[in-house]
Amino acid sequence: MIYIASAMGLVMAFETWCLWRVLDRLGVLARVEDRLSTLAHSMALLTDTTETCFQAIAGELEHERPARLTAPVERATRQRRVVGAARRGRSVTDIAVAEEVAESEVRLRLHLAGQGG
Repeated sequence: MIYIASAMGLVMAFETWCLWRVLDRLGVLARVEDRLSTLAHSMALLTDTTETCFQAIAGELEHERPARLTAPVERATRQRRVVGAARRGRSVTDIAVAEEVAESEVRLRLHLAGQGG
């Protein structure tokens, strides 16, 4: 009978230890859930801020759009200047510096004008 009582006591001690470990792990889980909640809130705030920023930029670009609608005349003038400079033998780099544009844009304009690059 004493063996059964001591075996029961040992099993109860083991079960108590297991229960204590489970409760300890649940406490860690609660901290993880708090951290995830904070992370989700931070991501939502960052997303809202970024979206607001993009909307503000889009609004500014829309305000500048009417000024750009008159730009085809300027583009055509720039195209003529680039092609004329290329015909006079100036390099793509020199033309890009003079026009204050990228070399790739000068090459594109020359290609579109049939000049090559």
